[in-house]
Amino acid sequence: MSHGEDKSITHAILLAGNSLQSSLLKDSIEQKVPLKIRLVSPEKLYQSREAAFSHDTDYVIIDYSTIGKSEVSRYMEVIEGIDHYTKEILLNAPANIGHAEMLKWQNLVGVFYDSDTIDTLVNGFGRILDGELWMSRKLVYEYVHFYRRRQCAKTSPYYTKLTKREQQIIKLLGDGASNTEIADTLFVSENTVKAHLHNAFKKIKVKNRLQALLWVKNNVATSEFVQQ
Repeated sequence: MSHGEDKSITHAILLAGNSLQSSLLKDSIEQKVPLKIRLVSPEKLYQSREAAFSHDTDYVIIDYSTIGKSEVSRYMEVIEGIDHYTKEILLNAPANIGHAEMLKWQNLVGVFYDSDTIDTLVNGFGRILDGELWMSRKLVYEYVHFYRRRQCAKTSPYYTKLTKREQQIIKLLGDGASNTEIADTLFVSENTVKAHLHNAFKKIKVKNRLQALLWVKNNVATSEFVQQ
């Protein structure tokens, strides 16, 4: 079946050098994950972001070994004017990369290291497409501490607009729980969790799981967690 007209297919670009290795990586991911990937070189992105991105691009998969630390700022400048939200996934990150370096990526939903196997990539991409984050809990908490400006003492009015079930789920998410863990805790299906999260995200005006986690830390008072 051709995926050309299938609107259910998730689209991504792989920002990497035009090499055999990049082409093989693209093919390996596409064969095992429901992603349609277009290989784009950094040069093409820098020349014209409109040519590199299309309106249906859901993810930017970035080969860190191609971008490198010195190119990150340039990449950030180029994508700043994109008029639609695109999630970012880092590949081939060095094991010793600092958390401060990672915090520059505010749309990051996944991090894979240069030592990861293709099986790890396939597993991680599956989780990401399922709405999860694929990164260490330590990194997630680094994000929280970095972006949190104050300790939340008063709950946001937006929280009261959530249903009781949505409040339960959003608080569990705020504790770092995965969809599977939330489902097990509340004795519901993962599909039910996803549906509630989708509705909750719209109500609290966030676009992804990491933004929701940060929102919870800044907008839900500690007393609300004591009540659960």
